[in-house]
Amino acid sequence: MRRCNEMIDDNPGWARGTPRQVKEMLLDALGAREFGARRRKALAADLIDRIEILAEQAHPYDANRKLVAHLHNERHALFTFLTHPDVPATNWPAEQGVRPAVVNRKVWGGNRTWRGAATQSRIMTVLRTAAQQGVDAIDWLTRYARAPDLALVPLLSE
Repeated sequence: MRRCNEMIDDNPGWARGTPRQVKEMLLDALGAREFGARRRKALAADLIDRIEILAEQAHPYDANRKLVAHLHNERHALFTFLTHPDVPATNWPAEQGVRPAVVNRKVWGGNRTWRGAATQSRIMTVLRTAAQQGVDAIDWLTRYARAPDLALVPLLSE
């Protein structure tokens, strides 16, 4: 949606139709979250068809061509939230989950080198992932550090 809004603002007037069409499709999908399961599934199929039709059309403006190609490549995953209610419609929860680490990274979090920043980034990723999965990060890191064979330590996602 953000990309469509930027393209509507930035594209020349004659090239704004495609991002407007895409935005309309995305808004239709987001508006359907409250529908019943059968209606959501039918809309998801219709939206995939609309993307396929859009992909068959000529798009003389390069940015539009890239947008449509991306949507076409991802068409079967784009509307998963309509057919699987446990899948969120947006990545907002994920963005909020990493926000503290991003803010810390942007102010260097006390690091004085790029290597220190990269190390902190990895550690923060493990800590945040563990918190989201309800895993005791210190216990996991301890088992990982002491493991004679790292393949025996279950991943955080398992």
